[in-house]
Amino acid sequence: MMKKVEELLKDKVALGVLSNTHGLKGDLKLHLFTNMPELVSKLTEVIAYNESQKKFAVIRIETSRKAHDYYIIHVAGVNTISEAEKLKGFVLYVDKSFFPKSKDGEYYFFELFECEVLDENGNSVGIVEDIIETGNNDVLVVRKDKQEVLIPVIERYVTKIDKESKKIHVKMPEWLE
Repeated sequence: MMKKVEELLKDKVALGVLSNTHGLKGDLKLHLFTNMPELVSKLTEVIAYNESQKKFAVIRIETSRKAHDYYIIHVAGVNTISEAEKLKGFVLYVDKSFFPKSKDGEYYFFELFECEVLDENGNSVGIVEDIIETGNNDVLVVRKDKQEVLIPVIERYVTKIDKESKKIHVKMPEWLE
């Protein structure tokens, strides 16, 4: 029985993308989506998925090392540049459990996706669909039907994040009332 992409990636988090080859012996450049580089050294077996090609692979990472703003990894069985070329563009996914438990008051983006956002009266504002990193603070992209609302993640507007119940309580910004 074939599984759908959604089923295969359920409870998985995109860690980074294999952006290019490195050298002639099959190494690849891994650009991380996370600011937790210490996780790279713990990688062993991951799911790799290329959305444009609709291809999956389970790959085993043998070695990794830091280089500039990316990592150079070696995948088991990939020993030439032409073999490595076939993995360019693949996104690496790991289980959510791969990440250390977030501390109180902190969160991983994946913990907020699909959370219901409630205003101060308990009315549903929508569901968190995306998060924008602005540099100063994160911004929740909340969608309800066809309407999109952007809510800055600052104490003034986000009053409570309940990761277990998947609820985020907010005081709506004045410009949205």
